[in-house]
Amino acid sequence: MIDSHLFVTMGNILRFRCDAWLAPTDEELNFFNGWTDGVKGLAEAASSSVGPSFRQGKAFAVAAEEWPSEEPLPVFTSVPFRGVESANDLGPRIAAFLHEAARAVLLSPRTGTGQSRRVPLLALPFFGTAAGGGDLQRGEIMHTILRTIVRELPMLECDVVLILQDEAAFALAQDIRRANEDTYWSRLCREHLVQAQSLALRARGGRLVPFMGSGVSVTAGAPSWEGLLDKLAESVGLDDDLAMGFRKLSPLDQANILQSLHESPDRIGDEARGSFGSLVASFVRVEKYGLAPTLLANLPSDGAITLNYDSLFESASADAGRSRAIIPQDSTTAQVDTDSRWLLKLHGSVSQPDTIVLTRDDYLGYNANREALSALVKAHLMTHHLLFVGFGLKDDHFHEIVHDVRRAMPNDRGGSGSLGTVLTLNTDPLQELAWKDKLSFISMEDPSSNDAARTLEIFLDALTCYSTESHFYFLAPKYEGGLNAKERQLRREILKLKTLPAAVGESSVVGVIDAMLRTLGWSENASYEGEF
Repeated sequence: MIDSHLFVTMGNILRFRCDAWLAPTDEELNFFNGWTDGVKGLAEAASSSVGPSFRQGKAFAVAAEEWPSEEPLPVFTSVPFRGVESANDLGPRIAAFLHEAARAVLLSPRTGTGQSRRVPLLALPFFGTAAGGGDLQRGEIMHTILRTIVRELPMLECDVVLILQDEAAFALAQDIRRANEDTYWSRLCREHLVQAQSLALRARGGRLVPFMGSGVSVTAGAPSWEGLLDKLAESVGLDDDLAMGFRKLSPLDQANILQSLHESPDRIGDEARGSFGSLVASFVRVEKYGLAPTLLANLPSDGAITLNYDSLFESASADAGRSRAIIPQDSTTAQVDTDSRWLLKLHGSVSQPDTIVLTRDDYLGYNANREALSALVKAHLMTHHLLFVGFGLKDDHFHEIVHDVRRAMPNDRGGSGSLGTVLTLNTDPLQELAWKDKLSFISMEDPSSNDAARTLEIFLDALTCYSTESHFYFLAPKYEGGLNAKERQLRREILKLKTLPAAVGESSVVGVIDAMLRTLGWSENASYEGEF
């Protein structure tokens, strides 16, 4: 029996890699334009899949039939035809989606989505709050969604992710989960939860910087380092006689040989070949991001560093409302100031194939060409705490950077784990000994679970949840119903600050009060009539 888990993140459900997702409609199969514009063939699939029971309001959810197996499966789920009168109206419909989606993906697994996960993943948006008619009941609906998912989880044998696009909704969901720790984090051992909370303290202080390796992208279907080399070897037609010795070489030398074979005039006409970087980009370019990139993108960190070539993290960041300047490519076309969010791509990007670092020649030329990028990493190693995810710590360039930092590090900044924390899938005593006093290690090995990769995702979910300080929902329009009686009273008292006499407007403290109100979600364009 699978101990299912509920994830929460900000993002775009149409660009998220999952097994099945909730496609909101009604009994007459009306769709909000954003759904049909974003998913080709959605309306046609709904028309051919649903039967009389759905159209008569007797069945609330139906999975699409004959949908491409490499794409997330839409499960058509009806909102009340005449609109949401009560948030409780949505509970049975959410439950229907969960069970229909679980039935469909367990009966016919998706071949192109979530293939690296042992447990299927179901995704749903903030159901019923837009065209569904529940816009004015967002707070109550959030409680209903979370309560329903938690109740149904034990029967699903699937994980569920709630994907939001509203800062207030995200803040409320995380606040509810933090207040009910035993309910929402029963899948994570106590030690891991405490470690996630400790890292979250650094994140809330703006001192935690994600440093991402290929393991972050594997969840979205991108190849691992070894998998990439295998694809390249197959593409260039590596001779069987060479294959045996080839595997004994270091990955850098393997890449050098593959580049030579690719660029050989005897192999293929110049007009059809393209650059080696373009070939690499073709194998790592994936469109939909998985859980790891979007959870990391939701951390309150201005800076991030990656060795990955793909654009998954930057896409997830943009969908979470945290767009980032890409260094070095954006630095040539736009001003990258110290207050903006940024992503340093140390080894190049699919958007600029010629910048990709893969071969030994690329590595040897790195310091001469990108000393400024190395300096930026070194500065963050000295002033921040790096969180290494999906990273094997075998990169030669990284070893050089850490060596330089350790030489320049003030003596009083030494000690265990002074540079960062490494999240690993397996315990490796030799690796920990090699990095003693430089890095601390958190292994995802758990006696209660044999799926360390999934435990890592749950750990990142807890880290993101406890890193979220926002209470933007507190004064946000349409969220009053999500508060308890004491919170509603406090909300009314705080809103009275906007009714102070005009004379107070001359005081310099007014700007401070106004900033505080906006931080809590107050909007000058909303009507709060009757609340105070």
